[in-house]
Amino acid sequence: MLSKADYSPVGETESVALGSKNSKKKVIFVFLLVIIFIFFYLSKIFTWMPTKERLPSPRKEMTVADILSSLREDIPEAPKFKSFMETSSGGRSVARLEDPGAVFCVGDTLNVLVEMKDFNGKPKTYGGDFILARIHSPELKASASGVVTDLRNGSYHVSFTLFWSGMVQVSVLLVHSAEAVQVLWRERNGRYFKIVFIGSFIKGNKTETSQCGPMLKTTRPLCEYVDEREGEYYACIKPPTLPCSSLNNIKSHNTKGPNLSKNEVRLLERKNIGLQIKNTFQAVQVLNCTGPQQYLATEKCMYGIKSPFPSGYFYENRWFSSICQLTPIFGEAAITKCLTGKRLYFWGDSTMRQWNTYLRGNIKGLRFVDPPGGWMPQRSFNDEKNITFQWKKHNPPWIGSGAVSTKEFVYISRDLDTIELGGGRQDAVVIGIGQHFRALPIEVFVHRILKIRHSILRLQARSPHTKVFIKLENTRELGKVVMTMTDWYGRIQNLAQRTVFGDLRLTILDAWDFTLAANTFNVHPNEIVVSNEVSLLLSLFCDH
Repeated sequence: MLSKADYSPVGETESVALGSKNSKKKVIFVFLLVIIFIFFYLSKIFTWMPTKERLPSPRKEMTVADILSSLREDIPEAPKFKSFMETSSGGRSVARLEDPGAVFCVGDTLNVLVEMKDFNGKPKTYGGDFILARIHSPELKASASGVVTDLRNGSYHVSFTLFWSGMVQVSVLLVHSAEAVQVLWRERNGRYFKIVFIGSFIKGNKTETSQCGPMLKTTRPLCEYVDEREGEYYACIKPPTLPCSSLNNIKSHNTKGPNLSKNEVRLLERKNIGLQIKNTFQAVQVLNCTGPQQYLATEKCMYGIKSPFPSGYFYENRWFSSICQLTPIFGEAAITKCLTGKRLYFWGDSTMRQWNTYLRGNIKGLRFVDPPGGWMPQRSFNDEKNITFQWKKHNPPWIGSGAVSTKEFVYISRDLDTIELGGGRQDAVVIGIGQHFRALPIEVFVHRILKIRHSILRLQARSPHTKVFIKLENTRELGKVVMTMTDWYGRIQNLAQRTVFGDLRLTILDAWDFTLAANTFNVHPNEIVVSNEVSLLLSLFCDH
């Protein structure tokens, strides 16, 4: 707001006689003063910046509570059931074509309505079932994921983009009933120990063990490993005689699990997980009405492009993007050419290490630096081509029966603050975590990725040309340690990652989409999947 004093020069001009030269000069002078004043006033209101380079708009600081609130919207509550027979049945439910008489062409959308029924054959009246869907043509080695929309009334709308011509089969899978999902969500956020971590303290020839974890229930003295800046906490019960600094490695094992009712136990038995829902139709014929055998996007793929779902499809065992043209990068020559003069940093779990291992097997002349110990960092160098890439595990939780060395335990968010960047080389950071967090309350994972988000913003301020990629979780075995590692947890964590990282200047690599389309259901996908995932990464890293 302007004060009266601010307006006084304008007020004075009203009494000036316009007939004299002096008066005219005064009018011009006052007019110029007014223009200068208006420009100065506007400059205080608006920030003027070059049109070529726009600064990012300020972002609202996300909190764990914000993310948890958004996730709850995707988990409709199912009423309490009295009998197992009242729960969703994959064998009784049906999938129908919404337009059975239609002619389908490449690029069209195929819509399917899934009607859920219980074991008595009675239609369900509420949603919340965990359903996965895909289309596939085995003879073409072609497949793609479908989009499942919960109508919250016992029915589900499933849509498929028809990316190729030929006979296309539809597969709809009931992974968990709505009632099972409620049990999983309740126990995911419970405070019982799904996993027990055991730390080994070693000094000289002496070894002592004790229980460890991010949330121990004990009154005994603790060795606490705290990162105050990152808000991270890990502890072990203090060993009898050895110092806390002698913690050498950690391993884990599954516990018996929570006390479930008989009906709840039945819901999570393998025979009731991942059941095929019966189609009321046969394979659908898709025609190449406009010429091409498959759908091909026209825009070139570039780093930073947003990842829709589905983000692509397999055709003849090759991945094609649904929104842009990828430059496939397979084989030693293409991979070496892409990575010459570049540096890749991988952080994450063993699925991320698979990518590192794949590159090691497809570049000649590499020098490896692999320190001894369980799951230690792996560094690879080709000095002639100026290629460097490395993999490092994320900090606890790390689940496995084998001993995992605690040496070089550094949180990803801290590592990102200190890594070497620039120096005439192109750099990329690839982060893929989640599988080891499925066994813990969801807020542990959300807290970790929020800290990674903050460190990515700091990295981009320091090195704006560094490319950042987030690899989402892939699917895994359907019936293995369901209460601890179910894919439903992975789905929720992927939603959290899209929320936390979705507005940043980076690229999300949807490994879930790859493995769902390929129907792998293996925590470590086969080489067809891995090679196509890495090809996508390299296409976007080397998009120049």
